[in-house]
Amino acid sequence: MKLIFALVAALLLLISYLTGLTYKEINVITYYFFVPFVYLALLDKIINRHWFKIIYGFGLVVFLVKVKDLGSFSEWLFDKSVLFLLSFEQIGWNYIVASVIICVILPGILFIILFHYAYGLKKIKILFNKLKNELSFKTFYHYFFYINF
Repeated sequence: MKLIFALVAALLLLISYLTGLTYKEINVITYYFFVPFVYLALLDKIINRHWFKIIYGFGLVVFLVKVKDLGSFSEWLFDKSVLFLLSFEQIGWNYIVASVIICVILPGILFIILFHYAYGLKKIKILFNKLKNELSFKTFYHYFFYINF
């Protein structure tokens, strides 16, 4: 669990560094904007329509117009998310375990299910083989730890 948490945090930190946004902003954008959009895009593919993406895009535009400061909003939402994840201590999960289960494993399972219905099992195998060949841990480790920040 610690390794998965560290890898995800490192990836978010890398994106933060590359974009100039804060870690909290990248975290919120990833988990509250990007991941839901991917799910909705897969749902649109399943039903062969563009309804979910259009509705989501419209809602996102309205949201961005209403939010005055994305940085402050991201700080607030990230802090609320941390409190939510800390609440799983009641069932014996620490912050790292809760983060990996709630933010990596469950979204990953949902993605695989939606991708399967959208593209089929054959495409899932092709995607995993491509990822395995192109994004090995050694490559990620080398890229992240040998960059001059």
